[in-house]
Amino acid sequence: MIISHKHGFMFIHCRKVAGSSIKNTLWPYLGKDDIVVGSLDEILKNGHMLNAAANKNLWHPRSLNVTRKAVLEKILHGNTHRYRSLINTSIKAKYKKTLFHNPVHAPAEAVKRYFPYEWENYYKFCFVRNPFDQAVSEYSYQTRGISDNVSFSHFLKAMAGEVEDPGIVPHGFKSNWPLYTIDGKPVVDFIGRYESIEDDFKRVCQDLGIPCEEKLLKEKAGNRDKEKDVSDWYDEADRGRIRDIYKNEIKYFEYK
Repeated sequence: MIISHKHGFMFIHCRKVAGSSIKNTLWPYLGKDDIVVGSLDEILKNGHMLNAAANKNLWHPRSLNVTRKAVLEKILHGNTHRYRSLINTSIKAKYKKTLFHNPVHAPAEAVKRYFPYEWENYYKFCFVRNPFDQAVSEYSYQTRGISDNVSFSHFLKAMAGEVEDPGIVPHGFKSNWPLYTIDGKPVVDFIGRYESIEDDFKRVCQDLGIPCEEKLLKEKAGNRDKEKDVSDWYDEADRGRIRDIYKNEIKYFEYK
């Protein structure tokens, strides 16, 4: 999530829709008081410094324990992956009780309640993705580093609640629908499509007056088989599971 007081916008970070790329690309244009939740590890990895808002949030009472670990890690070992990960976790800890237990992907109702002025007055946007493609990306991300061979079908069964395997299920909402809707209706000003993300992102920047001409920075790499067509991942039972898990998006956006 981004809340930019400088440019007057709120970015709702949907799962597996290049949200980290958007945050990293926008970071150089953000102000010192702008709030970013999530992806700060990648922002630091790309050589950027934390802004004033992030540094302030690191010392919030709910963040302190993790911040201390991050400081010790940097003193002992420098700008390591663990240090950057702890910084990212510390910022998220500040918002866990107010937004959502996974505040990076907080529901619209919680964001509206916690940031009422910004919600009513700022330009709100998000990006969505065909759930059949999104689920394959989610599978790749959730099963990374797992030594056991977890099949795509097993992953979808876990998502659908047919089997118990919490270790591979996303931490938070499985569907992005609650992130940009309230009472089943979209409540953001612009919904971009992953399938046309470069053009839609340029439109957002133009609407906000942000001189962002470069292409989006690349996303986190996963273990997805890029040579495999999306349709090749599915049998009929798995297609049915997707239609159930992501039924609202499929109906509203007429995804196939």
